[in-house]
Amino acid sequence: MDYVEGRLPPTVHARLEQHLSTCQDCLRSLATYKETVSLLHSLDEADLPVELRLRLRAFLDRGSES
Repeated sequence: MDYVEGRLPPTVHARLEQHLSTCQDCLRSLATYKETVSLLHSLDEADLPVELRLRLRAFLDRGSES
C-alpha cells in the first residue's frame, strides 16, 4: 500500500523497483492490488452488503494504524 501511495522512503522505493523489474510474481500481485483498489473506489458504499462494508472498514482502519 505504501508503495502504491508513494509513501516509501526513497531507498526502499528504489530497492522495491529493482525487485519488481525482475519478479513477475510480485508484478502480478501489484497489478491485482491496484485493480482491486480501483474497483473498490468505483463502488458506492451503499452498493455493498452491510457485513462486507463493516469488514472493509475494519480492514482499512487496521491499515491506517501502521
